[in-house]
Amino acid sequence: MTIEQVKKFWEENPLFVGEGMAEVGSKEWFEEWEKVYKEDCLAGQSPEKIYTEGLTLDKKIIDIGCGPGFWVRYFLKFGFRNLSACDLTEQAVNLTKKSLSLYGLDKYPVEIKIGNAEDLPYENETFDHVNCQGVIHHTPNTEKCIEEFYRVLKPNGSLCFSVYYNFFLLRKPFLLKIVSLILAQFIGLSGRGRESILSSGNPQEIVRTYDGSDNPVGKAFTLIEIENMLIGLFKIVKKRRTFFPARALPFKIPKKMHLWLHNKHGLLIVLRAVKKS
Repeated sequence: MTIEQVKKFWEENPLFVGEGMAEVGSKEWFEEWEKVYKEDCLAGQSPEKIYTEGLTLDKKIIDIGCGPGFWVRYFLKFGFRNLSACDLTEQAVNLTKKSLSLYGLDKYPVEIKIGNAEDLPYENETFDHVNCQGVIHHTPNTEKCIEEFYRVLKPNGSLCFSVYYNFFLLRKPFLLKIVSLILAQFIGLSGRGRESILSSGNPQEIVRTYDGSDNPVGKAFTLIEIENMLIGLFKIVKKRRTFFPARALPFKIPKKMHLWLHNKHGLLIVLRAVKKS
């Protein structure tokens, strides 16, 4: 699988397209996406819980894989002003820029440009903090992305990133097959051909098709695999599970149950780390 194929898919299928009711790129569409991100992806928790913990407002931050711009807007609203962002696709760059204009945040000088996480268009030791949420499990060479994070960070710089977690069921194909057969008719997501994401019963296929039936790359990692990618480059300071997509269920669950599932059985694992000298 090539980075060109990945770029083509996400150019044609920007994040959240097919889920929202409003016109793509309208303020209503961004508001729908923010609501989903806050209520479902974050389960109502404040991002300060882990994503900006310990950061001071003077830090120079890069959001890698900015998508429709949620994290760029969040950092600006939180008070960060020394901010850059990049994404593999022109679509995402344009959507992020448009959202800043719609929310009145374009008065802040944010550098937003096309950039491949495997080969970032920045000089060595440029940033104090790298933010990269749910991105590098969609690229052919995830290890190269980690090396690039290290390269562009200043000494003692910090990193916060998340990837799909290879949880218990994904490591038990036979059991997953049984569970998938039972739940396939009830669980699904709208948009990008995800209505029957469990139908294959295959762990690799379920991970890949979670972001779209034509998504070329989707990988899940064990904690050991992630730690091995960071060895010699970063020291992990915090790790936790996150993101249980309650919106995929055919019924609404209580907020407390959603938060428990989010923290204990989330599909992502998010890590904070510090660059080793």
